[in-house]
Amino acid sequence: MREKRKEIIGVGQYSPTRFLGAIFALLLIFAPMAAFAQGAQQAAVGQGAQKGGALTPEQVAQKAAAVITDAKGITATFTISANGRSSKGTIKSSGNKFSVLLPEVSSWYNGKDLYVYNQRTSETTVTVPTAQELLESNPLLYVKGGAGGYSYSFSPVKRTGKYVVDLVPRSKKSGIKKLTFTINAANFQTERIAVSVGGGLTTIDVTSFKTSGALAASEFEYPRSQYPKAEVVDLR
Repeated sequence: MREKRKEIIGVGQYSPTRFLGAIFALLLIFAPMAAFAQGAQQAAVGQGAQKGGALTPEQVAQKAAAVITDAKGITATFTISANGRSSKGTIKSSGNKFSVLLPEVSSWYNGKDLYVYNQRTSETTVTVPTAQELLESNPLLYVKGGAGGYSYSFSPVKRTGKYVVDLVPRSKKSGIKKLTFTINAANFQTERIAVSVGGGLTTIDVTSFKTSGALAASEFEYPRSQYPKAEVVDLR
């Protein structure tokens, strides 16, 4: 059962599912982002601004997180790339709920149950993710410990009109080696996230981003009628 759950969550392998409700929550799903903002704020207060009024890496991260946490609803499109493969997808989020649609796999999380549809196998699995599985799926949850969990710095890679911020975990036990956020310097929207793990590099490029009021709860429920032939495997 545990191995089946790991297969669904996508731990240790390339899986769009791993990086959607998951790594894409990295920049879109509020609860983790709120923790990210809080941690960055604590670090920013502790360090203060740089000379000349320039923002510190922590302050940039805090502003980028606020763009997301201040929105009641988010709809975005993105391209996720890993191991020489890429997929285009759409994500919607509201409160602690999200849905992600990708060609290979789609996922709906209603705040309690996670439904994952695999197009290749025509199978839908249902789980109640454990805290550890959420950590494995969503790197930003590691930041809940605040600034003490990561060291912040500006990347040596420079891009005109962008902030490039590196987050490196202080614990060597973390499965993540480094998170790199590319943030628009004008509006503080996150445009790219690169996640370095033991198995390689995954990048998420945001192609469109729209905020709105709270989205309907039905957006985050599994649409059974759209997949009438799918086998439902309930692992709750």
